[in-house]
This record gives sequence, structure tokens and C-alpha cells, in this order.
Amino acid sequence: MPYAPRRTTFVPTSTSGATFSSSTQHNTILASRIAEKKKELESLTQLRDLSLNFATQMEQLQEKLATLVDGTEAVALVVSNWDSILRVINLASANLVAREEARTANPDQEETDDHVIDPKSQLPETLVRIRIDKEEADQPPS
Repeated sequence: MPYAPRRTTFVPTSTSGATFSSSTQHNTILASRIAEKKKELESLTQLRDLSLNFATQMEQLQEKLATLVDGTEAVALVVSNWDSILRVINLASANLVAREEARTANPDQEETDDHVIDPKSQLPETLVRIRIDKEEADQPPS
């Protein structure tokens, strides 16, 4: 026995309308939170990329600074030797200055034609370099 279709009418009630607007508000809130999270994800991705770039630049800077440190040590060694070099030049030239002062103090000796100035006397003293620290290391302690 077949049944006849029933007529149903949909009568909106105030409770069903409130449920519809409540679910619409809930969907809107969820959509805005999803949009906020997507924006936060983009910001975090950009921060990650910038941090990676920054870390790469810092590593390159570290390599350049290591090169500078090596170069600075070499320059410091050369500069520290200049004091010794200048003292040696002063020591070698001291006898030359003394001879020049003696010549200017006795001008009548230079006026004679017999007196010829030796070219070697116009050169500074010849110096010999001797390693002192090695000799001290070879000596037994007292």
C-alpha cells in the first residue's frame, strides 16, 4: 500500500533563525582567524628567509674578519720590528756622524791636497747580526 506524500510546510521559527545567524557569525570568525593565521605564516616565512640571509652574511663577515686578523698580525710583526731596525740604523750611523763632527771640528786637516777622503769612511759601520736568544738557550742554567 502506497502512501500518499505528505505536505510539509517550512515555517521558520525564531530559534531556527537565531541558529542560522549564529553559524554565519561562527563561520565569519573562523574565516578571519584563518586569514590572521595565513598572514602570520607569511610573516614567519619572511622572517625565516631574512634570518637565513642574515646568518649567511654573518658567516661571510666572520671569514673576512679572520682574514683581517691574520693580516693584522703580520702588520703588527712588521711594525714591531721597525723599532729594532731604526735602532740598528742609528747605531750603524753613529760612527759616521762622529767622523763628520771630527772633520768639521778640524777644518784645517781637510784643506790639504794630500788628504784624500776614503769613500768607505763615508759609509756607516758594517753590522753583524748574531742571534742572542739561541745562544742563551744552548747554555745550561746556572
